[in-house]
Amino acid sequence: MTNSYKKPTALLTRLLICALVIPLVACGGGSNNAAAPMRDSCVLIDNDYDIDDMMAIPLVIGNKYVAAIVQSEGYTLPEQSAPAIDALVNKLSDQPNNRQIPIIVGAKQAQGPDLSKWPWLPFFRAMMDQSNALLESIPLPWQTDSGYTQKVVDSVASCKNVSVLIIGTYTSFINYSPLIRDKIDKVVIMGQPIGDNSRTEGRESFNCRFDLASCQTAMTQLQGLNAYFVDIPREGICSNTLMPSPNCYNPSYEMVAGGGGSVGLLNTGLAGRLKQALTNPIGCNSKYTPVMPAMPAVPESQCSALSTWVPANVAAGPGGEMLLWDETAALFMLHPEQFSLYYKPDGTGGKHYEPNLVNGSYAQTATQLRKWWTEDTNRAALPRN
Repeated sequence: MTNSYKKPTALLTRLLICALVIPLVACGGGSNNAAAPMRDSCVLIDNDYDIDDMMAIPLVIGNKYVAAIVQSEGYTLPEQSAPAIDALVNKLSDQPNNRQIPIIVGAKQAQGPDLSKWPWLPFFRAMMDQSNALLESIPLPWQTDSGYTQKVVDSVASCKNVSVLIIGTYTSFINYSPLIRDKIDKVVIMGQPIGDNSRTEGRESFNCRFDLASCQTAMTQLQGLNAYFVDIPREGICSNTLMPSPNCYNPSYEMVAGGGGSVGLLNTGLAGRLKQALTNPIGCNSKYTPVMPAMPAVPESQCSALSTWVPANVAAGPGGEMLLWDETAALFMLHPEQFSLYYKPDGTGGKHYEPNLVNGSYAQTATQLRKWWTEDTNRAALPRN
């Protein structure tokens, strides 16, 4: 597939037109026609609220009608992540009349996995329980809800078609998807299906490995549905380095704060709220585990809002890498024509989608993804109806 994406009209012009000229038309995440009995298309987001979930969800809200957001166990626990994401998405002081998106406390495993496999997890869980740097303290958890599947059904009752975005585990999906299967027009999933060895042998995503039994069940349930697995390549050194290769599909500070040719996020609406969550001052060294910081001798090792998503700060603080995982799956929902099935040179593969290379360059493609992310997320600056 060739790269035929045409640069959209300047975003700020559209924002001004939407705000001043045609305020009765939905320019962002939904329709103002409250009397409409049915919607042709809705999105259901299922996530485990890691930092890349946080960075993926607003860009979908800004461009699609999101019927509900389901919290599943993974990087966070659903009862604890629910109030945190509610504070991000629904508690906007500059837009108090926004449509409130239902946040549904989804499922947990009967017996949680051994978290020692993921030594960084307690740190990220502690950060995301307060929406990174958005909240001053961790809010009280919401109650677990054994009836969450019915809440999912109710949330899409007025939707003719439902697109499901899975950027978390499958722990909730396997329980509610049979109840809305006749409405599901597609399922977009971050990661690769079980058995896809086209990039790396046995490289299932964290979302699959965290609850493997649910992942295996989901692979069967997805048969007969339009399922799109979306992943990104790992080219060059991307992990545990202060200077990742330009070929790495990682976030950049500039795509949020501005600079380096990027306008950054706007300061209003959900876009501005996300910007606060990603850049607010926060003292969080106490959230480090005994093995952190990973590089104590460098300034980036001090915990801050950047320690969860800026590559150098991640490498020096909790350690590891941060890539545009969930953000890329979300971008697929908006720009599917910019993705193609990945095949190895020998012709095998074809089981997951990756972004089309810009001029054959991983570095240029990473730059393009960051640009799209900023543009699409800034549409969430508009009031939501």
